[in-house]
Amino acid sequence: MKTLKDLNQFEQQLEDRIEQKIRKWSRGRLAGVGTFLLALAMVLALLISNKSDQLLSNRERPQAAWNISSGAQSFVASQADTQAVTERYGIPITVVRDHPNADTGLSMNSEVILTGKLAAVAHAFDEYLDAHGEFAIITSGKRTPQNQLDIIKQRIDERNADSKFPNLDEATVADTKIWLRAWHWLIRRHVPVNAPAAVDGADVSMHLKGRAMDFISDNLDQMRAMLAGFARSKYAQEAPLHITAIVREPGCVHINLG
Repeated sequence: MKTLKDLNQFEQQLEDRIEQKIRKWSRGRLAGVGTFLLALAMVLALLISNKSDQLLSNRERPQAAWNISSGAQSFVASQADTQAVTERYGIPITVVRDHPNADTGLSMNSEVILTGKLAAVAHAFDEYLDAHGEFAIITSGKRTPQNQLDIIKQRIDERNADSKFPNLDEATVADTKIWLRAWHWLIRRHVPVNAPAAVDGADVSMHLKGRAMDFISDNLDQMRAMLAGFARSKYAQEAPLHITAIVREPGCVHINLG
Protein backbone atom coordinates (compact mmCIF):
# COMPACT_ATOMS: atom_id res chain seq x y z
CA MET A 1 0.00 0.00 0.00
CA LYS A 2 1.40 3.34 -1.17
CA THR A 3 2.07 5.90 1.50
CA LEU A 4 1.17 9.56 1.34
CA LYS A 5 4.75 10.34 0.51
CA ASP A 6 4.64 7.99 -2.41
CA LEU A 7 1.43 9.59 -3.65
CA ASN A 8 2.93 13.02 -3.36
CA GLN A 9 5.98 11.88 -5.38
CA PHE A 10 3.77 10.29 -8.02
CA GLU A 11 1.66 13.44 -8.24
CA GLN A 12 4.79 15.54 -8.59
CA GLN A 13 6.16 13.25 -11.32
CA LEU A 14 2.81 13.37 -13.12
CA GLU A 15 2.76 17.16 -13.01
CA ASP A 16 6.34 17.27 -14.30
CA ARG A 17 5.46 14.96 -17.21
CA ILE A 18 2.35 16.99 -18.04
CA GLU A 19 4.36 20.19 -17.95
CA GLN A 20 7.02 18.68 -20.23
CA LYS A 21 4.32 17.54 -22.65
CA ILE A 22 2.80 21.01 -22.66
CA ARG A 23 6.20 22.63 -23.26
CA LYS A 24 7.04 20.17 -26.02
CA TRP A 25 3.65 20.68 -27.61
CA SER A 26 3.97 24.48 -27.32
CA ARG A 27 7.42 24.45 -28.90
CA GLY A 28 6.13 22.30 -31.76
CA ARG A 29 3.17 24.58 -32.32
CA LEU A 30 5.34 27.65 -32.26
CA ALA A 31 7.85 26.05 -34.59
CA GLY A 32 5.06 25.06 -36.94
CA VAL A 33 3.60 28.52 -36.87
CA GLY A 34 7.03 29.98 -37.48
CA THR A 35 7.59 27.64 -40.38
CA PHE A 36 4.20 28.48 -41.80
CA LEU A 37 4.84 32.24 -41.46
CA LEU A 38 8.28 31.87 -43.05
CA ALA A 39 6.86 29.89 -45.95
CA LEU A 40 4.08 32.42 -46.38
CA ALA A 41 6.60 35.26 -46.43
CA MET A 42 8.68 33.47 -49.07
CA VAL A 43 5.64 32.88 -51.26
CA LEU A 44 4.61 36.54 -51.00
CA ALA A 45 8.15 37.67 -51.80
CA LEU A 46 8.25 35.39 -54.84
CA LEU A 47 4.89 36.69 -56.07
CA ILE A 48 6.02 40.30 -55.60
CA SER A 49 9.31 39.58 -57.39
CA ASN A 50 7.55 37.89 -60.32
CA LYS A 51 5.10 40.76 -60.57
CA SER A 52 7.89 43.30 -60.50
CA ASP A 53 9.83 41.40 -63.19
CA GLN A 54 6.70 41.21 -65.31
CA LEU A 55 6.04 44.93 -64.95
CA LEU A 56 9.69 45.72 -65.67
CA SER A 57 9.64 43.44 -68.69
CA ASN A 58 6.50 45.15 -69.99
CA ARG A 59 8.13 48.55 -69.53
CA GLU A 60 11.32 47.48 -71.25
CA ARG A 61 9.68 45.66 -74.15
CA PRO A 62 9.01 48.80 -76.27
CA GLN A 63 12.58 49.95 -75.69
CA ALA A 64 13.90 46.54 -76.70
CA ALA A 65 11.74 46.58 -79.79
CA TRP A 66 13.02 50.08 -80.58
CA ASN A 67 16.57 48.87 -80.13
CA ILE A 68 15.98 46.05 -82.60
CA SER A 69 14.35 48.43 -85.06
CA SER A 70 17.05 51.01 -84.52
CA GLY A 71 19.71 48.37 -85.03
CA ALA A 72 18.08 47.29 -88.27
CA GLN A 73 17.86 50.88 -89.46
CA SER A 74 21.49 51.46 -88.53
CA PHE A 75 22.47 48.33 -90.42
CA VAL A 76 20.54 49.43 -93.50
CA ALA A 77 22.02 52.93 -93.27
CA SER A 78 25.47 51.44 -92.88
CA GLN A 79 24.89 49.23 -95.91
CA ALA A 80 23.72 52.25 -97.90
CA ASP A 81 26.76 54.28 -96.81
CA THR A 82 29.25 51.58 -97.72
CA GLN A 83 27.58 50.36 -100.89
CA ALA A 84 29.65 51.33 -103.91
CA VAL A 85 28.08 53.96 -106.17
CA THR A 86 28.05 52.55 -109.69
CA GLU A 87 26.48 55.45 -111.56
CA ARG A 88 25.23 59.01 -111.22
CA TYR A 89 22.99 60.92 -113.62
CA GLY A 90 22.76 57.60 -115.46
CA ILE A 91 26.50 57.70 -116.22
CA PRO A 92 28.83 54.96 -114.90
CA ILE A 93 31.31 55.99 -112.18
CA THR A 94 34.90 54.93 -112.78
CA VAL A 95 36.01 52.00 -110.64
CA VAL A 96 39.59 53.27 -110.88
CA ARG A 97 39.87 57.03 -111.11
CA ASP A 98 40.80 58.31 -114.60
CA HIS A 99 40.33 54.81 -116.06
CA PRO A 100 37.33 53.86 -118.23
CA ASN A 101 34.82 51.25 -117.09
CA ALA A 102 34.47 49.87 -120.63
CA ASP A 103 36.19 49.97 -124.00
CA THR A 104 33.44 52.15 -125.44
CA GLY A 105 31.12 54.80 -124.09
CA LEU A 106 31.34 57.42 -121.39
CA SER A 107 32.18 57.19 -117.69
CA MET A 108 33.13 59.80 -115.11
CA ASN A 109 35.13 60.23 -111.93
CA SER A 110 33.20 60.09 -108.67
CA GLU A 111 33.78 63.74 -107.73
CA VAL A 112 32.20 65.11 -110.92
CA ILE A 113 29.03 67.19 -110.53
CA LEU A 114 26.69 67.77 -113.46
CA THR A 115 23.63 69.91 -113.97
CA GLY A 116 20.62 68.47 -115.78
CA LYS A 117 21.70 70.12 -119.05
CA LEU A 118 25.30 68.95 -118.71
CA ALA A 119 24.05 65.41 -118.06
CA ALA A 120 21.93 65.58 -121.24
CA VAL A 121 25.01 66.60 -123.27
CA ALA A 122 26.97 63.79 -121.64
CA HIS A 123 24.32 61.21 -122.61
CA ALA A 124 24.35 62.45 -126.20
CA PHE A 125 28.16 62.19 -126.29
CA ASP A 126 27.92 58.70 -124.77
CA GLU A 127 25.75 57.57 -127.70
CA TYR A 128 28.22 59.14 -130.13
CA LEU A 129 31.16 57.34 -128.51
CA ASP A 130 29.32 53.99 -128.60
CA ALA A 131 28.53 54.47 -132.28
CA HIS A 132 32.23 55.05 -133.02
CA GLY A 133 33.67 52.43 -130.67
CA GLU A 134 35.53 54.97 -128.51
CA PHE A 135 35.60 55.87 -124.82
CA ALA A 136 36.01 59.03 -122.75
CA ILE A 137 36.01 60.01 -119.07
CA ILE A 138 34.49 63.17 -117.62
CA THR A 139 36.92 64.64 -115.10
CA SER A 140 35.10 67.88 -114.32
CA GLY A 141 31.69 69.46 -114.75
CA LYS A 142 29.94 72.03 -112.55
CA ARG A 143 32.27 73.59 -110.00
CA THR A 144 31.82 75.82 -106.98
CA PRO A 145 34.07 78.86 -106.44
CA GLN A 146 35.87 76.90 -103.73
CA ASN A 147 36.47 74.04 -106.18
CA GLN A 148 38.04 76.52 -108.60
CA LEU A 149 40.23 78.02 -105.88
CA ASP A 150 41.37 74.52 -104.92
CA ILE A 151 42.56 74.03 -108.52
CA ILE A 152 44.67 77.21 -108.26
CA LYS A 153 46.18 75.90 -105.02
CA GLN A 154 46.87 72.55 -106.68
CA ARG A 155 48.59 74.18 -109.66
CA ILE A 156 50.78 76.23 -107.34
CA ASP A 157 51.66 73.11 -105.35
CA GLU A 158 52.49 71.15 -108.53
CA ARG A 159 55.05 73.83 -109.41
CA ASN A 160 56.60 73.90 -105.92
CA ALA A 161 55.72 77.58 -105.58
CA ASP A 162 54.04 77.33 -102.17
CA SER A 163 56.72 79.48 -100.53
CA LYS A 164 55.83 82.38 -102.87
CA PHE A 165 52.27 82.43 -101.51
CA PRO A 166 52.50 81.49 -97.81
CA ASN A 167 48.85 82.29 -97.00
CA LEU A 168 47.32 80.62 -100.02
CA ASP A 169 46.59 77.25 -98.39
CA GLU A 170 44.26 78.83 -95.82
CA ALA A 171 42.75 81.37 -98.23
CA THR A 172 39.06 81.37 -99.09
CA VAL A 173 37.35 82.85 -102.13
CA ALA A 174 36.78 86.03 -100.11
CA ASP A 175 40.57 86.48 -99.75
CA THR A 176 40.86 88.03 -103.20
CA LYS A 177 44.27 89.66 -102.76
CA ILE A 178 45.86 86.35 -101.76
CA TRP A 179 44.58 84.09 -104.52
CA LEU A 180 44.69 86.80 -107.21
CA ARG A 181 48.50 87.03 -106.91
CA ALA A 182 48.76 83.26 -107.31
CA TRP A 183 46.36 83.26 -110.25
CA HIS A 184 48.34 86.00 -112.06
CA TRP A 185 51.55 84.06 -111.44
CA LEU A 186 50.02 81.00 -113.13
CA ILE A 187 48.63 82.99 -116.07
CA ARG A 188 52.05 84.53 -116.76
CA ARG A 189 53.36 80.99 -117.08
CA HIS A 190 50.54 80.04 -119.45
CA VAL A 191 48.87 77.66 -117.01
CA PRO A 192 45.23 77.32 -118.16
CA VAL A 193 43.18 78.07 -115.05
CA ASN A 194 40.35 80.53 -114.45
CA ALA A 195 39.59 82.68 -111.43
CA PRO A 196 37.15 81.48 -108.75
CA ALA A 197 35.32 84.84 -108.70
CA ALA A 198 34.71 87.78 -111.01
CA VAL A 199 37.28 90.51 -110.37
CA ASP A 200 38.91 93.13 -112.58
CA GLY A 201 41.19 91.45 -115.07
CA ALA A 202 40.18 87.91 -114.16
CA ASP A 203 38.08 85.59 -116.29
CA VAL A 204 35.55 83.48 -114.38
CA SER A 205 35.52 79.80 -115.28
CA MET A 206 32.58 78.54 -117.31
CA HIS A 207 32.62 75.57 -114.93
CA LEU A 208 31.21 77.89 -112.25
CA LYS A 209 28.30 78.69 -114.54
CA GLY A 210 27.57 75.02 -115.23
CA ARG A 211 28.50 75.39 -118.90
CA ALA A 212 31.77 73.48 -119.19
CA MET A 213 33.12 69.94 -119.00
CA ASP A 214 36.56 68.35 -119.15
CA PHE A 215 37.32 64.97 -120.77
CA ILE A 216 40.27 62.60 -120.96
CA SER A 217 41.09 59.45 -122.91
CA ASP A 218 44.26 57.59 -123.84
CA ASN A 219 44.88 60.14 -126.62
CA LEU A 220 43.91 63.77 -125.96
CA ASP A 221 44.44 64.87 -129.56
CA GLN A 222 42.05 62.16 -130.69
CA MET A 223 39.71 63.18 -127.88
CA ARG A 224 39.64 66.72 -129.24
CA ALA A 225 38.84 65.38 -132.71
CA MET A 226 36.03 63.21 -131.30
CA LEU A 227 34.47 66.22 -129.54
CA ALA A 228 34.71 68.27 -132.74
CA GLY A 229 32.99 65.47 -134.64
CA PHE A 230 30.35 65.17 -131.94
CA ALA A 231 29.66 68.92 -132.10
CA ARG A 232 28.66 68.53 -135.77
CA SER A 233 26.68 65.32 -135.28
CA LYS A 234 22.95 64.69 -134.97
CA TYR A 235 23.58 63.53 -131.41
CA ALA A 236 24.78 66.99 -130.34
CA GLN A 237 21.94 68.77 -132.11
CA GLU A 238 19.41 67.08 -129.86
CA ALA A 239 21.18 68.22 -126.66
CA PRO A 240 19.99 71.30 -124.72
CA LEU A 241 23.49 72.88 -124.80
CA HIS A 242 25.90 73.01 -127.72
CA ILE A 243 29.68 73.15 -127.85
CA THR A 244 30.97 76.71 -128.37
CA ALA A 245 34.68 76.08 -127.74
CA ILE A 246 37.06 73.12 -127.55
CA VAL A 247 40.43 73.61 -125.85
CA ARG A 248 43.18 70.99 -125.78
CA GLU A 249 44.75 71.57 -122.36
CA PRO A 250 47.83 69.79 -120.91
CA GLY A 251 45.81 67.26 -118.91
CA CYS A 252 42.38 67.22 -120.54
CA VAL A 253 40.18 68.50 -123.34
CA HIS A 254 37.94 71.30 -122.15
CA ILE A 255 34.66 72.32 -123.78
CA ASN A 256 32.47 75.36 -123.24
CA LEU A 257 28.76 75.06 -123.85
CA GLY A 258 26.06 77.56 -124.61
